[in-house]
Amino acid sequence: MTGFAPTTARDLPHDRRAGEERLGVVAYTNVAPLHWGLEAWDEDGHVARFVSGVPTELNAALLAGDVDLTLMSSVEFLRHRHTLAALPDFSVASLGPVHSVTLFHHRPWADLDGARIAVTTASATSVALLEVLLAASGVRATLVPHADHDLGAMLAEHDGALLIGDAALREGVARREVGGVRPYLSDLGERWYDLTRLPFTFAVWAYRRDRPPSARMVAKLRAARERGLGHLADVAAAAATTAGVTPETMLRYLANFRYHLGPPDRDGLLAFAARAVPDVTANELRFAEPSPAAGPRAAGG
Repeated sequence: MTGFAPTTARDLPHDRRAGEERLGVVAYTNVAPLHWGLEAWDEDGHVARFVSGVPTELNAALLAGDVDLTLMSSVEFLRHRHTLAALPDFSVASLGPVHSVTLFHHRPWADLDGARIAVTTASATSVALLEVLLAASGVRATLVPHADHDLGAMLAEHDGALLIGDAALREGVARREVGGVRPYLSDLGERWYDLTRLPFTFAVWAYRRDRPPSARMVAKLRAARERGLGHLADVAAAAATTAGVTPETMLRYLANFRYHLGPPDRDGLLAFAARAVPDVTANELRFAEPSPAAGPRAAGG
């Protein structure tokens, strides 16, 4: 994504310009292929505004109606399934290791009963997945919300630390000692696969059923994804500097993701729902194109 400075979710005004649509942009490099070459537009009464933030910020913005389409944590999509719909062919998923949703811990996984684990406040799905995996292992631990993404600070006061995104990727590559000891590392995507033999769908592209995005916005997003996946080495080279890893590492990382919400990814989502939001039924989830009538809205929101 080039050519503009996105508004942060924290600074987003509620009121809109006439015809303004808003696209949420998650501030992690694993979604870089989905936005490659995407430019803001002002065409035929459609004006684009891009809104950046961590998943929890963009989840809240979508539910409040302050963005029209965003990558949304899968657990929040499940929890708000009666309000939301998802594009039928977009996801961020992995089959096996994901490399950026990682628990670092002082004791082996099986010995974490009674542990205090610092967990990120940036992602609802990663925390819910950790809860599911610990319960499946018969491990009872206390999860402590922690706004700091510094592994050393988190492990100084806790038995484990859940990191996500670029911070998790960097620490997983470095495998450094913390306090003189190299912590154990558990990749939650890998543990989910060991448990279910299914992909894990971390996020979907969601919109409010009563405020769907325009077909133009969806088409531009699809075109950006195809550009990004077609030029993945270029995407990786650009993203590597931001993430603090080599281009080769970034390329392997990005090539591992599943971005099209195929049938196995939906199966993984339903398997997660059964464990994390057990009252969900498959027919309650809507995966659909926005209505062709959707378009820019009047000023003021």
